[in-house]
Amino acid sequence: MFLRPVTRAILAPLPIQRGANYGFVRLLQQEASSSKSEPHISTSALEEAAAERVKDPSKSISSLQRQRAHFSQPLGRRSEVPAVHLPKKFGRDQEVAVADETRKLLEQIVSRFRNVRWAVAYGSGVFGQDGYDPNAPKPMIDFIFATSYPSHFHAVNLQHNPSHYPALARWLGSDYITKVQEWGAGLWYATMVDVDGQLIKYGVISTDALCEDMMDWSTLYVAGRMHKPVRIIRPDARILLANQINLVSALRVALLMLPEEFTEVELWEQVAGISYAGDPRMAIPGAENPEKVKNIVRPQIHRFRGLYFKLLREIKGVSPASGAMDTAGLSGDEAVWTAMGLGKSDGSGRLRQNVEPEYRAQLLKKLPRNLKKGLERVFTQRFETKLIRPGDPPTEKGLEEIQFWRKANAESDLRKVLDQELRAIIKGPATTQSLKGLLTAGLRKSLRYAAAKVGKWWKSKAKKA
Repeated sequence: MFLRPVTRAILAPLPIQRGANYGFVRLLQQEASSSKSEPHISTSALEEAAAERVKDPSKSISSLQRQRAHFSQPLGRRSEVPAVHLPKKFGRDQEVAVADETRKLLEQIVSRFRNVRWAVAYGSGVFGQDGYDPNAPKPMIDFIFATSYPSHFHAVNLQHNPSHYPALARWLGSDYITKVQEWGAGLWYATMVDVDGQLIKYGVISTDALCEDMMDWSTLYVAGRMHKPVRIIRPDARILLANQINLVSALRVALLMLPEEFTEVELWEQVAGISYAGDPRMAIPGAENPEKVKNIVRPQIHRFRGLYFKLLREIKGVSPASGAMDTAGLSGDEAVWTAMGLGKSDGSGRLRQNVEPEYRAQLLKKLPRNLKKGLERVFTQRFETKLIRPGDPPTEKGLEEIQFWRKANAESDLRKVLDQELRAIIKGPATTQSLKGLLTAGLRKSLRYAAAKVGKWWKSKAKKA
């Protein structure tokens, strides 16, 4: 059943996918490459320079349609992936450090899989979280693998690791698996898999779907996972660029949701909690730990700083609530964090953000496409006007973009509308992703996995009591 995709994938040249997201990333790459002598490139400058030049009619084509089109290419035709040239330190903050022993284990596990273009490990199996018994067996390690051609990945993986798939998937083959993968958030999860004696869970996603989610927040499923510290095991420059935009988008949303003054830990909890808004697992008793966001953030404040503090400084608008901080005798990251009000180890340092209408309007204007589209829909109906974008005919009547967002910022329920639109993005894909676990993991493993989640929930509830 699955021999045909393997043969086609091996014999046919594999041209780079041409989704709108890849066009966008290529433009970001060009902007970054042209500035490679600079020690730090402004993420906002990359966004603006690329966004002005993106005109790709293929935006309406699904990643599955693009993938099928690639496999129908005649033999002998090839489109080479252009080399990526980025400044040496670009995206270095995304490289979250782990112990050497852990790093070697993660790299060893990923090496057991073929056709993985980008890989990250995350969760309590990689980074310690509050609420876990240190004497309990080591938790399962979670991975996400991105591959350019999911059908080819699954065809090969079925041959090398058939036990990772339930019986129905093995019987129907890689075409069936790829179609099911596209449902919901675009991932196929294999759970409770033993690799070299370590229990793991891994999700497979296409690079197209991954870049689209990171830049546009199409589902916020993987993009939201990347808002928290992860360990990148197999990097990819294009995905690195897309995630840089994803991270700064998370900061903008968090600032819009927070009051004028807030603590550092409240900022990181707001960032980490974005992807849980609307996730059905958070509303079902036993499906997920209700203290999950706090458990992720509290022991990892230093990692959140490392991931975000340069981006926070770049978008400006945030300063210590008590005024300038004394950094005498400090150096390196400690001096920078202290200067920004992030010096207290428990995250209790208080921060103040710029709440001027012009600054807030710019935050709204630069939100990810899918979220901004939802806000535009709500406020154009409320204001009974049209949003006039650059390039629209001068005869059009309505509000110019910056005027529109200034007016939206003045609305007393802006935070509520933002929360509603985030929930609308997340709820559907997250629900579908949870339900299709019966197909991707099988009934037996799904029940075992659910039982383990319920056990964690009960322990958290007992500890809280």
